[in-house]
Amino acid sequence: MMSTKKIRVLEMIDDASIGGGQVHVLTLAKYLDRGEFEVSIACKGQGFLVDEARKLGIDVISVSMDNHISLKTFREVTRIFRRSNFDILHTHGGTAGFWGRIGASAARKPIVRIHSYHGMHYLSKNYAFPWRLRVADQFLLCLTDKVICVCPSDYKKGLEAGIVNEKKGIIIQNGIEIEKFRNFNRRKSLRAEYGLDESAIVFGNVGRLHVQKGQRYLLEAFQSVKSKQPQAWLWVIGEGELRGELEKLAQDLGIYNSIHFLGERTDVHELLSAIDVFVLPSLWEGQPISIMEAGAAGKPIIATNVDGIADILTDGKNALLVPVKDPNALVAAMIRMIEDSELRNHLSVSIKATVFDGFTVEKMAKKLGDLYQETYAMRFGKGDRGGFY
Repeated sequence: MMSTKKIRVLEMIDDASIGGGQVHVLTLAKYLDRGEFEVSIACKGQGFLVDEARKLGIDVISVSMDNHISLKTFREVTRIFRRSNFDILHTHGGTAGFWGRIGASAARKPIVRIHSYHGMHYLSKNYAFPWRLRVADQFLLCLTDKVICVCPSDYKKGLEAGIVNEKKGIIIQNGIEIEKFRNFNRRKSLRAEYGLDESAIVFGNVGRLHVQKGQRYLLEAFQSVKSKQPQAWLWVIGEGELRGELEKLAQDLGIYNSIHFLGERTDVHELLSAIDVFVLPSLWEGQPISIMEAGAAGKPIIATNVDGIADILTDGKNALLVPVKDPNALVAAMIRMIEDSELRNHLSVSIKATVFDGFTVEKMAKKLGDLYQETYAMRFGKGDRGGFY
C-alpha cells in the first residue's frame, strides 16, 4: 500500500516587497495545516516575503514575472510546473494570476488552479484601466478551477464583469494574526523617539504610496487640520512611486515638518500602538489588511466609503466613512475625532470586536485549507494521495 502524502501547494505572487498581498500569502503559508499541506511560495527572488518565508522554513521558488507579454516569463513559469509535482496552484494578483494559470496549462500536468482577486482594481470607477485586462481575465476563467474574492462587493462586481461565475466563485475574507496586536503597547517610547508626548494627536496611514491609496487628499486635509489643531501630527507608513511627489506636496503645503514619512516597515503593529487615529482615504480597495490591523490594535478609523472598505466598516458604528477624493470631508472627520474622545473610545471598541470576531488568520486558513481539500478531491479523486506522485 502506498503511503499517504501531503497535498503540495504553490502560492504564487509577482512581487516580494511588503504589502497586503504579500502579508496574506505569508500568513496563509504559515497557518495552513502542515500535517495536510506542503506549501511553497513562488515570487521575485528578493524582498520581505522571501526573507520572512525562509525564516519559517517555507520553500521559495524565485521567478520574475513581467507585467507585459514576455516569452522569457512564459518559459520561466512553465518550467516551474514541468520540473515539479504540485497538486494545487494558488495565484494572487493580476500578474501572477495571468502567468501562473497560463504556465500551468502549458506544462500539461494535472494541477488544481485557484486564483484570488485581492481587489477588482480595473473595475474601479475612480481610475482608468485598459479594457484588455478584463478580457484577459474572462479568458483565464476557463483555465481556473476556483476563483476567490476577498469581499462580497468584489464577488458581485466579478459576476457582473464576467470574470467570476457562480460555479467557480467563492468569498473567503482575509484574516490577520490577532495576537500580534493584542495588548501590544510601545506608545510612550515610540512617541519619544519622534519627540512627541501625550498631548500630541497622531494620525496614521499605512499603505503603498500609490494613487489608489489617496494620500494626496490626506495631505491636503491635514494642512487644514494642522492650522486648527497645532497638536496634530501625521505618520505615513509605506513606500512607493509617489513618495517624492507626496513629500514635495507636503513642503508646498507647509506641513512637511509635521509629517513623518516612515517608509516601508515590518513593525507596523508597534507603530500602530503609538497613533491615535487611523486614516485610509483610498480611491478603491479590495479588502485592505491595514484596516484589519488598525482595528485589531483598537484604533478608531476614518476611511473612504468605497467597496471593500464598506464591507467591513459602517459609518458611525465602527468607523467614520467619508466620500472619495473629498479633503473637506476628511478635515471634518479628523477634527471630530480630535474633539470627541467618547467617539474615539466607542469606535475603538467596536472595530476591535469586528476584527476579532470575523477576520482572524485561523479562520481564513481553515476555509482555504477546506477549499484546497475539496478541489483536490474533485480533480484527483478521494483515493490515496500517494498515487499521484
